[in-house]
Amino acid sequence: MDDWSKQLFDAFGNAVQDFTQQFSEDTERWLDNLTEQLASASDALVQTTDQWAEQVQEAIDPEIDRIVVELNHVVEPFRVTLNAEINYVADELNEILGPLVTGLSDVDQWFEEVSGPFNSTVEPLLQNYPACVGCRNFCGQSYGGNTLVCAMHPFGPEEERQCPDWESVWPQTKDQ
Repeated sequence: MDDWSKQLFDAFGNAVQDFTQQFSEDTERWLDNLTEQLASASDALVQTTDQWAEQVQEAIDPEIDRIVVELNHVVEPFRVTLNAEINYVADELNEILGPLVTGLSDVDQWFEEVSGPFNSTVEPLLQNYPACVGCRNFCGQSYGGNTLVCAMHPFGPEEERQCPDWESVWPQTKDQ
């Protein structure tokens, strides 16, 4: 009798296993079929949406072009008037500021002349030529990597603190 229950139990287990396997395969086929149908439907939806967007674009473009042309006609007089006003203001500013700018260009030359003694006074100090501070003969330019101190002493005076050819950059008054 034990064989009988074991056979029944094995047959029932095999039937359940066959049923679950068949159910799993059917479900997988159904899901694959559903996926294919959804992909086909989404492709059709995308295609239809693209066609609809093209139709809307074709319908709207002429109207947008017409509106732009109308706006240009409305704005044109304002643009012309504004350009004329800007040109008028620019001409007025040119008349007023022209002489001032011309006068200011001479300031550069004046400033160079006025600051010349100051530069000659400070530069030798920065260049480590203390004997040349304030000397009108100081050059301080570099040629080929070599600094020309002055024509009398191309590499600087022999004595660090005193130069026999030193001349002041500051104008001499008649009192001196």
